[in-house]
Amino acid sequence: MRKEKKSGKKTGSKDILYRFVMAVLAVCVPVAAYFCDYIYVVVQSTLFQLFSQLQGNSADTGETYDTYSLHDIVTDFLPLIRSNADAASSLGETLAPLKTPAIFVAVFFVLAILLAVVIFFFSCFSKKKTVPLCIAGGGILSMIGLAVSFRYLTVPILDGTISLSDFVSNAIISMLMPMVATISELRLSTGFFIMLFLFIAMILWALANKLIEAGDKPPKQKKVKKEKKTADAK
Repeated sequence: MRKEKKSGKKTGSKDILYRFVMAVLAVCVPVAAYFCDYIYVVVQSTLFQLFSQLQGNSADTGETYDTYSLHDIVTDFLPLIRSNADAASSLGETLAPLKTPAIFVAVFFVLAILLAVVIFFFSCFSKKKTVPLCIAGGGILSMIGLAVSFRYLTVPILDGTISLSDFVSNAIISMLMPMVATISELRLSTGFFIMLFLFIAMILWALANKLIEAGDKPPKQKKVKKEKKTADAK
């Protein structure tokens, strides 16, 4: 009896540790999605490169890079768009070719966060490991879908179909804008990879615990047929 109680305590402690780690990993997904840098942008300026070369700095390529998180977009860009209705309408017309891939990016992004929330509640209120394992797999598929959609989103920007000059109403400035600044690189950054690795970590953690759980189970005893007591029957 004592041995059974000890084994039960060990199993319970392992289960609590599994659920705690799984919940922490799940919580980190929306945190990374909102606060971590998600978009990496490189802007090429031929004009700045020329100025640098005239000053004797031949190593300067005229490239500047920046990163943006969802938090930056919400706090910095959205208030500007809301305060200027005309700019918002013209921006919508300019970005019309990006509407479809942008919708897919948003859908996969929100889906990944929702799946992480579901995993968190499963970890808190259920001992099941198979369901969170499958949901984490869905999270990885969502991140892959997000990456593919973002790739289609960046193609019109990088090939010049949509340029920074499209956002300028003045004709002269619009003509000179390609010399001042062009986007040469646009890709997903730290936040995306952290979310992806968190889902992978959830799968590995759930699989490891399932294997440990399977190893702790005693082997099934073979059913022994009851021998007929012929002597007693006689």
